[in-house]
Amino acid sequence: MSESTARSLRTGDGLTLHGECWRPDGAPRALVVIAHGYGEHLGRYRHVAAHLVARGYLVCALDHRGHGRSDGTRAYVDRFDKFVDDLHQFITQVRGEHAELKVFLFGHSMGGLMSLAYALRYQTQLAGLIVSSAPVNADANVSPLMVTLGNALDRLLPRLPLLPSEDPSVLTHDQAVLDALAADPLAYHGSLRVRLGVQINRMAGRVRDQLPTLRLPILITYGDADTFVNPSGSKLAYERASSTDKTIIGYEGLRHEMHNESEPQRSQVLDDLANWIDARSG
Repeated sequence: MSESTARSLRTGDGLTLHGECWRPDGAPRALVVIAHGYGEHLGRYRHVAAHLVARGYLVCALDHRGHGRSDGTRAYVDRFDKFVDDLHQFITQVRGEHAELKVFLFGHSMGGLMSLAYALRYQTQLAGLIVSSAPVNADANVSPLMVTLGNALDRLLPRLPLLPSEDPSVLTHDQAVLDALAADPLAYHGSLRVRLGVQINRMAGRVRDQLPTLRLPILITYGDADTFVNPSGSKLAYERASSTDKTIIGYEGLRHEMHNESEPQRSQVLDDLANWIDARSG
């Protein structure tokens, strides 16, 4: 795969966000945009981009505000809608240069919730949506007491790191991936901040309510051994979406980051992703 091309995005509230694009040899078949998860950054998806670029796709990704090389308080957002607004601005920017291409959006974990929220606003601009391990039932992983405490603290100490990070082993069986993550200076290793946790829960509720209006082609994936994000949210999204073209894949024994699992499962997950896009890219 060729070297990525860096992109810069200036948000309406004055932040500079970092993005990258990877081009295939020849004319791209379609554009795939990747929305990464909580606490991580686009660099953890280079192998996903490489897999898709090899299939002929132009792939672009954005470091969300407060993540990776982008500006903002680490792992923090005032309103979840700002993530969605940034993503819309980024996709609009890239589409302006490739108006002829269909657009597919792939979001993992918090990026999956973000992608669902984006699609519920702008689904006519997408050819397809891929959602991986999305916290549609975000509060299913947090005790009612912690939810109540978070809501109370949200008004007083929104940036307070409150919920300790999970043991990284919940993400994948691949120890090399876990070692790389532990040594990654661009990843956030601290506790979940109050405001972000509250905003994720609130957006999850909004998405659940609006899922029946979702009609575009959608692929939903999850690992059935995921203890980080409850798979019930993925199943609920599949059941409630009104799309006539919808697919759900539950990977037996896989953890939260299916695309980062050990081989051969990793390649199977990436092939399933690419094959689904192939069938809808024309």
